[in-house]
Amino acid sequence: MKNDKNQIDVQPRVPSSEPRSRASLLVLFLLMAGLLQTAAASTSYKVQQINPPGSISTYAVGINKASTVVGNFTTSTGVGHGYKFATGKYTTITFPHSNKFTRANGINDSNLIVGDFFGTDNFYHGFTFSAGKYTQYDVQKGVVSTSIFAVNNNGDFVGAAGVGGPNQGFINIAGTVTEFYGSGTDNTFALGINNSDEVVGQYYDSSNNSHGFHRSSTGVITEIVYPGAVQTACIGINDSGVITGWYINSSGQSYGFTDTAGVFQSSDFLENSGINNNGAFVSYYVGPGATATQNYGLLVTPHTMKKALSTVTVSKALSTSIYGVNNTGAMTGWYENSSSVIHGLLLVGSTVTNLDDPSAQAGTTLGQGINSTNEVVGAYTNTSNVETGFLYSGGTYSDIVPPGSTYTTAQTINDSGVIAGAYFDSSNVEHGFTYNGSTYTTIDVPGAVSSFAWGVNATGEVTFSWVNSYGLTEGSLYNGSTFTTINVPGALDSFAHAINKSGAVAFSWLDFYGNYHGALLSGGSYYVFDDPNGTSTRADGINDNNLMVGRFLQAGSTTLYDGFKGTN
Repeated sequence: MKNDKNQIDVQPRVPSSEPRSRASLLVLFLLMAGLLQTAAASTSYKVQQINPPGSISTYAVGINKASTVVGNFTTSTGVGHGYKFATGKYTTITFPHSNKFTRANGINDSNLIVGDFFGTDNFYHGFTFSAGKYTQYDVQKGVVSTSIFAVNNNGDFVGAAGVGGPNQGFINIAGTVTEFYGSGTDNTFALGINNSDEVVGQYYDSSNNSHGFHRSSTGVITEIVYPGAVQTACIGINDSGVITGWYINSSGQSYGFTDTAGVFQSSDFLENSGINNNGAFVSYYVGPGATATQNYGLLVTPHTMKKALSTVTVSKALSTSIYGVNNTGAMTGWYENSSSVIHGLLLVGSTVTNLDDPSAQAGTTLGQGINSTNEVVGAYTNTSNVETGFLYSGGTYSDIVPPGSTYTTAQTINDSGVIAGAYFDSSNVEHGFTYNGSTYTTIDVPGAVSSFAWGVNATGEVTFSWVNSYGLTEGSLYNGSTFTTINVPGALDSFAHAINKSGAVAFSWLDFYGNYHGALLSGGSYYVFDDPNGTSTRADGINDNNLMVGRFLQAGSTTLYDGFKGTN
């Protein structure tokens, strides 16, 4: 992007650091992390990646009632284009004779698109685009640069104009232009407008810190500050007055937010951009790309879970983690009792069976997968301090150790008795494996530094979490011949966990700052969620009735977990 004195440029701020590369998946998945208690409303969203063909960096900025999205992307040659995304199809938007830079910034319900482009005259110009026709717009052509950032259903639009000094925000109502500053003469950008001509945006103070603002239809400007934030920006507003934007916290981390009549809610994403009247909004995220990471657009739609998450704990336990669930609702995992002793767990109804492999060091047995006959697989540490997989069946324990393994975990078992998991070889390389009762089969994801087989369903499909050459974790589905990447939109790292017979996959995923969240892939769509009773949500198991289980950190704790169950 050009750096010119006449430039008007508002792009999301990309945080300056990334989570450190992940080490062994085996160690990560076995971090100490379930009877039914209370149910609580869960934050759940359907998420869809937006990435036009040829893009190396994509932002989603505007959205209308039909969830048609506009934004901008950059190609490998450095050329910037706008785009429209509707019903899975992309339309490239490039203003004629633009100087390698066009952005689509807003769209109304009639599909009128607004944006800006950089001209050969070294000025930025606004434009409208409708029914295939581009129309240039300037507040003062040849005098100031102009950008249009949003448009409402009346055709009124907002933006910013300026040259060589602070930009002014402006609103154009039926052809009448009003320019304004958010505060004093601070650099101001009007970024969102609703059908009542309420405007939101941001202005920068003399220290270049961003402040969000709301401008009423009568011109009254009010600063919007996310609670505790050091910087705030407002980007979108819908007809209910719900405001979206981003804030930067005291740790320098950027998150999206919504403001509903003064009630703020942070999101799992780096920003919340435009919002429609259904509450769907657009964002962007950093995820695995051809060169380590790249920016992707994101469409986020609120979703109501069929059965809200319910807390699962063992009575009087300090900590409970649930990893697997079978078709009768029996669960496995581990718990820490009131004496701080850890036991593997088989939970059938309200009956708790301790799982303690007789070859294990005390407190090291963890249940991880369970089938419909209550056979459990997991891992324990033996007296030689070696991690060893096990199968528990009818009170009998058997070791699960692939040939050449120095360290094994058995992660899941299907109703046919096929087991999947991971092991390390003598070169300390991690591999996925399956075991059918007589034969071990090593399976590695092509190009992976390490592979971990987590789930296997009734048809033999296997889910993998694997580390790529950049140290990021991705998910894959293996059908016996082909690997298909299944990464959660919005995630920097995706951990594909259990899979059921219909192909629904439970996930844990990490955001840009290394925080855990849960996710589900079902019917070709991805859903993300958090348990409202704590933090660091992980979805680990799912049965054929689509009942998910997992765990989350108890509120205020960094070590103690509770389990959960629920249906998305």
